[in-house]
Amino acid sequence: MKILITGGTGYIGTTLVPYLQGRGYNDICLLVRNKTKAQGIYANSVQYISTENLVWRRQIADCDPEVVIHLAGLLNSKHDAESVEPIVNSNVLFTTQLLEAVSHTQCRYFVNVGSCWEYRDGGTNPNPNTLYAATKLAVHPIISFYQSLSHWKWINVVVYSAYGKRNVPKKIFELLYDALDAPTPHPFTEGNQILDFIHVEDIADFFYTLLCKHDIISDNYTQFHLGTGEGHSLRQVATILEELTGKRVNANWGALPYRPHEVMRSVAPTENNIRILGWKASKSIREGWGGVIRSISNS
Repeated sequence: MKILITGGTGYIGTTLVPYLQGRGYNDICLLVRNKTKAQGIYANSVQYISTENLVWRRQIADCDPEVVIHLAGLLNSKHDAESVEPIVNSNVLFTTQLLEAVSHTQCRYFVNVGSCWEYRDGGTNPNPNTLYAATKLAVHPIISFYQSLSHWKWINVVVYSAYGKRNVPKKIFELLYDALDAPTPHPFTEGNQILDFIHVEDIADFFYTLLCKHDIISDNYTQFHLGTGEGHSLRQVATILEELTGKRVNANWGALPYRPHEVMRSVAPTENNIRILGWKASKSIREGWGGVIRSISNS
């Protein structure tokens, strides 16, 4: 099975690609912006198409993938006048160019990967909380249009709060970790946001399961919400971190205001994951965070 993956050098991609390779999926082609960076990660274990090359869309047609996993996107939790164009170019224009290229292949499954921030209430009704999330939703009619031309199955995967390795820029785990036994309190919001934290290895395992069972996807459009189905507040995460390390998170809860359109609850409805694929996340939050802490301690 030939698989084309975008975003292969990103947070999820750098776990997904070796995970698939280790389980026999070796015919992988990465669509990348920076080929040198990608080769530094994967050497010659995958094929590459670089968007730096003006003929990259023709090269996708030559690659002729059976499955496309579209992970790439420009994530930005806030926006200003300078960020509007890069966000739209990355999440709308580039996705449209990719779809145009894929429409000239024999692709059978287009897997579009989005974010829980497109569904602010944690449900299935679109309600984006950022420009990033709005642009990820904006491409849905475009995907549908190209699907009508190409007749591939569209699988939409909504990823919840991923963790499992150090993140740049820092997210909540890194911020809480930095506050452990800190000499001065670190500022946080009240910390009552309830999020669904899913380990990046579980995310990779989901995509592996999806590839193994792709033939049972019968509908032209199927959406999966990729999370654990369990929510934890930021304060609960801080408590778990304290119990795992024996240290105290020196947090000044309430020092920061909630952001405009703050998501106060985002927990994945996982029914389709179980009903269609027989899949559920395997790592508990304690097991997952414990692994991250050990990896940091050993680095």
